[in-house]
Amino acid sequence: MSPAFTSERLAQLARMEQWHFWFVGRRALVDGLLDRHGIGPELRILDLGCGTGLMLRRLEARGCQVVGVDMRPEGLRHLAATSPVVQADATRLPFTADSFDALLLLDIVEHVDDRALLAEVRRVLRPGGVAVLTVPAFPWLWSYRDQAAGHLRRYTRRRLVDTLAQAGLVVREVRYYQFFLFPAVVLARWLGRRGAAVRDAEERPGGALNAVLARLNHMEARLGRYVPWPWGSSLAALCVKE
Repeated sequence: MSPAFTSERLAQLARMEQWHFWFVGRRALVDGLLDRHGIGPELRILDLGCGTGLMLRRLEARGCQVVGVDMRPEGLRHLAATSPVVQADATRLPFTADSFDALLLLDIVEHVDDRALLAEVRRVLRPGGVAVLTVPAFPWLWSYRDQAAGHLRRYTRRRLVDTLAQAGLVVREVRYYQFFLFPAVVLARWLGRRGAAVRDAEERPGGALNAVLARLNHMEARLGRYVPWPWGSSLAALCVKE
């Protein structure tokens, strides 16, 4: 197991997901995509790479019928009592074809064979179903953070769109995330190319600073419905199986 995904590390990530500015903004971004494309009550949704289950709980609060999948057992153990979860390889899903109305793939595609994963996404989506995904952007931002997290790649916008199209998925929206904070991200990735110190500091912002950054990311996500940000440290996409 990679050191980045020990039980201790997953517990730390579970806490971070609740309050950290990056996750706050990503939730706002994903919520906006789901709202605009009618992902609501009664729909059957698969959360691939569900981790410790924060998005599972949010989808359940929408009234969705949710199933979570993750390769690692650490995050699934405490979810099994409250949510339907399955330990499985995302590139070999144990579901029949056309099983789900929507899929979430939040920062999972960069960890695996993306062609194999997206082939499975298309297989288990019903016709007209949607997939929402986020990935790290710009290969030149590669740093120790990517290596420690087990990333295989970062994406350009063109590569992401082409990869989705080659999988037979029709892209409806692609947008950047963390435009406002992009200069700070570039500096942090450059300083943190070879070691953990910058990553660790980035994961422990002070309360006041985190609140300001979270507000910026949340505002950016809301404005992004109307403004096509020209760059950012992540990419989000929504695509459809036709």
